Amino acid sequence: MSQPGILTLTTDFGTDGPYVAAVKGVILGLAPGTQLIDVTHTVSPQNILEGAFVLAGIVDAFPKGTVHLVVIDPGVGTDRRLIAVALADQWFVLPDNGLISALVRTHMPTGIWEIANPSIYRAPVSSTFHGRDILAPAAAHLLLGRDPAELGPVRTKVVTIKSFEATRDESGFVGEVVFRDSFGNLITNIASECLGCTAQDAWTIQVADAEIHRLNQTYGESPPGTLIALPGSLGWIEVAIVNGDAARQLTAGPGTTVWVRKRRG
Repeated sequence: MSQPGILTLTTDFGTDGPYVAAVKGVILGLAPGTQLIDVTHTVSPQNILEGAFVLAGIVDAFPKGTVHLVVIDPGVGTDRRLIAVALADQWFVLPDNGLISALVRTHMPTGIWEIANPSIYRAPVSSTFHGRDILAPAAAHLLLGRDPAELGPVRTKVVTIKSFEATRDESGFVGEVVFRDSFGNLITNIASECLGCTAQDAWTIQVADAEIHRLNQTYGESPPGTLIALPGSLGWIEVAIVNGDAARQLTAGPGTTVWVRKRRG
């Protein structure tokens, strides 16, 4: 049996109350010595799209064998599936509700198992806390190097969210803000690669009735207070205010529509 390794935890539980600690307690009880890393517990409640974005931002940063436990589960207690996905030499243990959407854009899963074996569950199972009672034991199972086939049957498909991908039309792209970071930057679902970001003056970006007529490459190339758009470090177009808070100034956030139009002439 291998020694437990790294487990990350991403939830919409918030930082108050017993929920995060309860999940960690189950993990440590089953797989003592696990290195626990909190990614975030402040995903907007039930916001699957935001959770998908967060996962896309961490997948390439963790070593082989890491187990990522993700609990953003508005369908808890229903017949939605719980799954373990082998992807990028790591494990993702999560509800099959679209959270995996961003990851499968760039990484092909090498295995998908439904978590359906009651013998691994924590008893009794609460109908409102599958993160603690089903997902956490499944994550511990994988941390201990046990056979994923013991979790349940193999599956070949996962649920994905169509809205994670921006829509392309004859003049550009229509997307949306999927994440507001702590600086007030608005991160969109428009991939930087789509715009050929070396052509800085080729695009107009419109968000919340404001227009931006070029793409920056850095924050520092515009003066403080300037509304800018630029390719962010995670591969998506971001809207920001240099040394300011774009979300507050524009009264915008996740779900706000973003238009990117090719400029003529």
